[in-house]
Amino acid sequence: MATTRIQHLAIVALSFLAALAFQPNAWAVTQTIGAGSAVSFVEGTASFESQSALLGNPYLEGGMAFSRTDLSFNNNGCGFAGCASNSGFVGFSGNYMYGLGAGYFDIAATGGNVFHGLEFIVGDGYSSDPKDVTWQAFSSSILVGSGTLSLGSGTIIGFSDAIGFDTLRYTSNDGAPAFDSVNAQFTAAIPEPEIYATMLAGLGLLGYVTRRKKKLQAAALLMR
Repeated sequence: MATTRIQHLAIVALSFLAALAFQPNAWAVTQTIGAGSAVSFVEGTASFESQSALLGNPYLEGGMAFSRTDLSFNNNGCGFAGCASNSGFVGFSGNYMYGLGAGYFDIAATGGNVFHGLEFIVGDGYSSDPKDVTWQAFSSSILVGSGTLSLGSGTIIGFSDAIGFDTLRYTSNDGAPAFDSVNAQFTAAIPEPEIYATMLAGLGLLGYVTRRKKKLQAAALLMR
């Protein structure tokens, strides 16, 4: 009976550790508000200032690829970037990413990287506030987070994940999404103390089970 119980504990411990190590969705992407809320140190940045009209799709900057689907390439002569004179783009300066239509932007990490943190300023082509925005985060085409919320123009929105995501899909529900000043963090931050504690607890349980099983096996040999 004792051996059966130990084996059961071993299976539980191994299953727990395997879940930590191999499940890509063990942590969901967290959406935050404010500068520094998702990016603790900046490793990539994009301000879209290198051209007056960003005609490439995707457009590459700061270790990121910016592509759009079902959004116009010709925004009143501004091309892929917007025109800063539009009153709807509060908090923007110079060029920014802007599209018009019932579509969305994808922000993807390049070079085999993943995002552990991503932040950008929200806006759109209309001056009315608040903006209703929708986002989805993906890891290897698997949805790992999503949300819809209302934000004022010029708000900094952030996304973070301990394991990482490779693509962030973004749009505004009025059909004119825009964003600027994108900051990215590709390196994972040091895990939170509770994550360490959970991992150590699992390892400790596994060690206890292994030692206990060896003792029972030794005792059984002595009794033969």
